[in-house]
Amino acid sequence: MSRKCIRFILATKGLTKSEIRHIIKSESGFTKKGDYSMDDVKAVSTALDRLYRKQGDLYHEYASHYGLSDIAFWILYTLCGADETYTQNQIADLWHFPRQSVNSAVSSLVKEGYIFLEKLTVARNNKALRLTEQGVEFCQSAIFPFYEMENRIFNKMSEDERNQFFALSAKQCELLEQEIKAALMEK
Repeated sequence: MSRKCIRFILATKGLTKSEIRHIIKSESGFTKKGDYSMDDVKAVSTALDRLYRKQGDLYHEYASHYGLSDIAFWILYTLCGADETYTQNQIADLWHFPRQSVNSAVSSLVKEGYIFLEKLTVARNNKALRLTEQGVEFCQSAIFPFYEMENRIFNKMSEDERNQFFALSAKQCELLEQEIKAALMEK
């Protein structure tokens, strides 16, 4: 494994913004085409996966603090800021959650009194997810502060950093999807 790769892994372990910024600035040659050995790729992929998992853990910690499952949190996250109507299937598709998991989370949110299901006139089988008054109050105390936190986070990045972050994340996801589909087609 190259020294650059080892420094990248060690520097991202703590996940501090200054460490990551230092790596990006000081290792500008790290990402040149052909610099990666198989071990380098595995190490960097593992470090990125750990970052994604840590971010997931942080979302889980926030949701748990408010007595929500991860999926229930993302359902409320979607409904609280939405001008449009969502069904369970749309939520499952939007967030890439299993439909049964969304169904369970919806049942839990209904029992807690945060949402109710409303029949849609256009589709007999689909029901809209709607916030109750208690759900709106809960969103004001738990979800809207989360939106504000995300806003503060993104405002600490320059517009260029935000654009790069999104573009590179989307590109990595798209390339991963292509590679997985290609690999599965071969088998």
